[in-house]
Amino acid sequence: MKRTIGIFLALMLATVGFLPGNSLAQKAPYVIGGTMDMTGRQSNLGIGGKRGMDIAVDTINAAGGVNGRQLKVIYYDTESEPAKAVIHTKRLIEVDKVVLLGGYSSSGAAMAVLQTVESGKVPMIAATPIDKLWIPTKKWVFNVVPRQREASIPVLLENLIHRGAKKIAYLYIDTAYGQAGKEVFDWAVKELKITPAVVEKYAPGSTDMSPQITHLKAAGVDGLLITGNVPDTVIVIKNARDQGFNHPIVSDYAIVSPEFIDLAGKYAEGIVSTSLKTLIAPDLPANDIQKKVAMDLYTKYTKAHGAFSLYAGHPWDQVYLVAEALKKVDPNLDPAKDPDLVKIREQLRDNLEKIKGFVGQNGVFNYTPQNHNGLGPKCYVPVVIEKGAWKLYKGK
Repeated sequence: MKRTIGIFLALMLATVGFLPGNSLAQKAPYVIGGTMDMTGRQSNLGIGGKRGMDIAVDTINAAGGVNGRQLKVIYYDTESEPAKAVIHTKRLIEVDKVVLLGGYSSSGAAMAVLQTVESGKVPMIAATPIDKLWIPTKKWVFNVVPRQREASIPVLLENLIHRGAKKIAYLYIDTAYGQAGKEVFDWAVKELKITPAVVEKYAPGSTDMSPQITHLKAAGVDGLLITGNVPDTVIVIKNARDQGFNHPIVSDYAIVSPEFIDLAGKYAEGIVSTSLKTLIAPDLPANDIQKKVAMDLYTKYTKAHGAFSLYAGHPWDQVYLVAEALKKVDPNLDPAKDPDLVKIREQLRDNLEKIKGFVGQNGVFNYTPQNHNGLGPKCYVPVVIEKGAWKLYKGK
């Protein structure tokens, strides 16, 4: 009798272990690292980014995950400090055993972790505009943001010219992002055969740009292009308008977020930049190839968080790209086992490099062994702030 009861209990425990939803029946998840600037001077990048990543992961998991496994994200806050991005990246690789590294919207953070990523042999998909991240090609590093050369600075220079500017000034932040912008600006003005009236840089954390504005006004500047982050760009614009600079101002795409409008207030009106199409998703024509995915993210984000942030689109692309690549990874490999994890990372990297025609938020991706960015010209559109909201720019 005791033997019969023992067998019965053993069968019951085994059955419970395989009930749907029971932890014993669940496969180990694919773990993704989310390294974000969630606090500090670039926190607008991380706040919107985390929300976009959560939306993507929740949607994929609700549909069954990938290869019968759920996706799990482990987040770390860099506090807008590149050195902390390196520390967190090492932990994600060595302790948290991620299959892929995501986030990295800050150019400084992305560049700082390159050696760690390459030596750790873990694929990273960053979200930064600087092409030094992927030119020349790094084996383990990919990117989802178009560089300034294709998507921002030349478009903004043309905007100023079309609006009548003849003496253009360029102010840029002295960081990796700003320095990359300066290189593109130098190339673009040569291509357009124009000579800038003023080119000046400013230090991160600057709180007064009055000297720079005084200089450009004295030079007769009638159009201003800024490459900066949200807080410092707001300071430039406020100082310019308060000193009577009433000419067109355009800004590189790092400012495109609801936080910029909130911080700039009345000074934001009329500022032109460029953005991924999701920002103005409702205005896209029905036949636009990105309309469906753009509206999906736009609707989910605005319903949960209010005004859309451009930075939600970058992690959305990261997550969906890794999901696409994971579909072709050997499903029998267990990410909880170190030898299998090495193989998953290798197969994932190889599969990312073969992705073609993937319709994302930043554009249509076509990765190759020579191009780990995969985006072409005109994937971003010009946008303008009108009545406190970002709109598709329709001016001349």
